[in-house]
Amino acid sequence: MTYFDECAEYGSPRLHVARFTVANVDYEVRFTQITAVNPYDCAALFPEGFIFPLYVHHYDVTFDTKANRINKTPYQRAEELPTGAGTRVLKCVERTIIDHYTRFNVGLYTFVPADHKLLNIYCRFITKKKHKGLTIEVGLEPNGRANVLRTPRFWGLA
Repeated sequence: MTYFDECAEYGSPRLHVARFTVANVDYEVRFTQITAVNPYDCAALFPEGFIFPLYVHHYDVTFDTKANRINKTPYQRAEELPTGAGTRVLKCVERTIIDHYTRFNVGLYTFVPADHKLLNIYCRFITKKKHKGLTIEVGLEPNGRANVLRTPRFWGLA
């Protein structure tokens, strides 16, 4: 099970951070809770009439290397990774999101991939059979890159 640091334990919005290492590169997956109080923390811009979850949580998800956060160079790709390291990184991100969903009763995730290649990978991840009940809505603003992932809890199925 993934360990999540609670960075705003008693405040709002809640921020959870999970860390892992692949090929000697440290990565962080950050989950920022989105509420009516802080809609501006969400990377996606929602169209009018968008349905938000009533009884479950909504989190915005980002992942990057720890070095990029420290150096203030967001989403620069790690260089010189060995063969297969990119796949291992994405499997760790997948496991982290599944563990977060299980632990925190999340109904909706939003995320904005840095590029369309990463968007395609996310969409393949969602369509795997083991993720039955997940739905993805792609192409929201900004620039048609934002995505919404609804879990079975959003629909009241879990």
